[in-house]
Amino acid sequence: MSSSSLLAFYFFGPNLLQFLTELYLSEETVNEMGAFIRAQVNDILSASKDIALGKDARLFFKVAGYLLLISLVGGLTDFLTLGYTSLVVVLTVPALYERYEDYIDSYTILGYRKMQQLYVKFDSKFVNRFRKWILEKQKLS
Repeated sequence: MSSSSLLAFYFFGPNLLQFLTELYLSEETVNEMGAFIRAQVNDILSASKDIALGKDARLFFKVAGYLLLISLVGGLTDFLTLGYTSLVVVLTVPALYERYEDYIDSYTILGYRKMQQLYVKFDSKFVNRFRKWILEKQKLS
């Protein structure tokens, strides 16, 4: 017996060692996991190909934006701090949302409506003027 198995036997007794020696993966389970991983990797590669070829411009800009955000945040801190902070956020935000779900939803709806109003104002002031200017230029051409 190795020293780690002796240590496990000392602390947990013979039941743990018996349980650990009976662990195995069947060939069917491994094949299912392999097929699942292969399908996921193929989907990612297909999406990457579409992004690289410019077939999905919206996804391209979304990926570029996220990479820019990661680059900016990564430039401000080191990897360990970023990883630790990300872990803390991933573990606490869902719990906080579950606890204060009603308040967050009401403020989110309020903010969404406010953003819609701002978009309508922006669209009427700037975008429509730009569209009219383009149409005038096309008529003159």
